[in-house]
Amino acid sequence: MIEIKSLTKTYNYKKSNSFTALWDISLKIEDGELVAIIGKSGAGKSTLLHIIGCIDTFEKGEYTIDDINAHKLSDRKLAKIRNEKIGIVMQDFALVEEYTVIENVKIPLYFSKKKIKSPNKLALAALEKVGIKELAKKPVKKLSGGQKQRVAIARAIVNDPSFILADEPTGALDTKTSAGIMELFKSLNSEGKTIIIITHDPTVADQCSRKIEISDGKIL
Repeated sequence: MIEIKSLTKTYNYKKSNSFTALWDISLKIEDGELVAIIGKSGAGKSTLLHIIGCIDTFEKGEYTIDDINAHKLSDRKLAKIRNEKIGIVMQDFALVEEYTVIENVKIPLYFSKKKIKSPNKLALAALEKVGIKELAKKPVKKLSGGQKQRVAIARAIVNDPSFILADEPTGALDTKTSAGIMELFKSLNSEGKTIIIITHDPTVADQCSRKIEISDGKIL
């Protein structure tokens, strides 16, 4: 479970050019939910994503993941949480173009503190789940946008994280491909995965079980 209480995030804190991006945010996301965080550009979605993903810190409030208080952890422990509990899918895929599909999917396994006996087996299982196992040895640079996004999702789930955090996962895709990616997210959710999608697209948000709207750094 994810819980945020009275969280405030200010960039350039205590400086003359400080800017508060999130104001007294509180939210709770239960295990197994499919949630959309929606809002216009500049609303604070990206800042909230970086905090939920343990990429950025904050000044006031609390953030707990599976009862772990993330606010007080060292950078090393935050990196461990990102690797083990959070699968992140980016809009621009963030893949290594020169690597093959399976090489990209295995990347999180190299950073895991757990002993991984069969990284190839885990990567192939993740690729099978997203429907592109047959592309395992193909260079990423030769894939379509939709295929790249499926590789990114496979990479996000290979470590069996507590939840998947997707940042505008359909933003760079056409309508038909976007629909296929959303069906994949819904399928993963039906298997018990908690999924949080950051989006400005109402078509994507309407397919989620709950919407959290943010505007000017506040939850409406």
